[in-house]
Amino acid sequence: MRYTYRARARDGSMKEGEYQADQPGEVAAWLRSQNLMPIVVREARGLPAKAGGGARRAPGKESGSSLGLLERLQRMTTVSVRDKAIFFRQLSTMIASGLTLGASLDILKDQTSNKRLADAIGEIKRLLDGGYPFAVAMKRRKEFSPLMIAMVQAGEEGGLLDITLDRVATFLEKQDALARKIKSALTYPIVVMLFATGVLYLLVTVIVPKFQQVFAGMNAEMPRITLMVFAFADFLKTKWYLLFGGILLLIVLLVLMHRLKSTRGFVDRLKLGFPIFGDILFKAIMARTMRTLGSLVQAGVPILSSLDMTMEVADNVKISRAYEELRDNARQGASLGDTAKKMKVFPPMVAHMLSVGEQTGKLEEMMNKVADWYDLELDQKVSQLTSILEPVLIVFVGGVVALVALAVFMPIIGAIQSML
Repeated sequence: MRYTYRARARDGSMKEGEYQADQPGEVAAWLRSQNLMPIVVREARGLPAKAGGGARRAPGKESGSSLGLLERLQRMTTVSVRDKAIFFRQLSTMIASGLTLGASLDILKDQTSNKRLADAIGEIKRLLDGGYPFAVAMKRRKEFSPLMIAMVQAGEEGGLLDITLDRVATFLEKQDALARKIKSALTYPIVVMLFATGVLYLLVTVIVPKFQQVFAGMNAEMPRITLMVFAFADFLKTKWYLLFGGILLLIVLLVLMHRLKSTRGFVDRLKLGFPIFGDILFKAIMARTMRTLGSLVQAGVPILSSLDMTMEVADNVKISRAYEELRDNARQGASLGDTAKKMKVFPPMVAHMLSVGEQTGKLEEMMNKVADWYDLELDQKVSQLTSILEPVLIVFVGGVVALVALAVFMPIIGAIQSML
């Protein structure tokens, strides 16, 4: 059977031709022996070869039923963005150094500590040996997003796979760094508030009741603040489940509203309008979406497809709709910069940079600069938030303790004064 092939030489040039073989795997093996990286292998009549069945398991591969419980659990773990970034970075380096794609995947499969990612690499390698293009093989695994697949496919078809893989790695590394910034901005206040809540709960439910018993035997008139603290202590001690149940119910309600399409937009607008944290969230989304759009355009993905994928990574209905409007107007031939200027979602600086990028032919460069600027703004915002929250939380915790102390000591002072 004759197969047509398309492959890339080490100098980056594309080679096309035909080869006689019994199955597409033999064509792929022959191309690698000629120092060519196979991109597409098809039957000569034009139908895609099925790689010897494609879905069949390679010899020696353990079936799911033969795997031990520990190995099954390891394969159920998630694959972090950092693990994916390391994979693409190493793969890019190996291909650039002259190793074939198949050999590189074999090495990475053996040295990857994440079992789920190693399993994905192994399946991609088997499909690759069967004649499937790299990007098509990646689609079989959920670990790789449409964005990664689109960038890899553009690089594969353009003969710049190693460069594109490097761009994917850089993109994922920046996304991981952005996520860490957000976590650092939220972790500190959450930990302090949880600690303060725990201390307050122990203070009100353990210490205050002891004073309440003493004051009950004094038959003295209690100040209003003392009565309020005692009533709150009784509530926490006897009906604590109502308070915690209400908090849990509120969290579940917000999660459901976030998932339902009918209420998702309201929740997303609410998050963006939240003081301090809303601004941090907006800057993080703009940095992520602009970086995504710039990376896709730089990789050679068509602008309309790039805008589609950017809508997905926004993870906010309000901003996703803004990118959807950009896409719809771009489909009709409108300028991205002019469209962005008419929308309140995009700041004037973003619209201006889009216009400059379109006029100079450096759209991806301008979008990456916008993303870098938002990254810098996010760093400063997180630093400011940390410096502001420290004294605010100290005053809050101190105020709560002072309130309880005042409620306890005011009756004592009143009793002492009445004895004089």
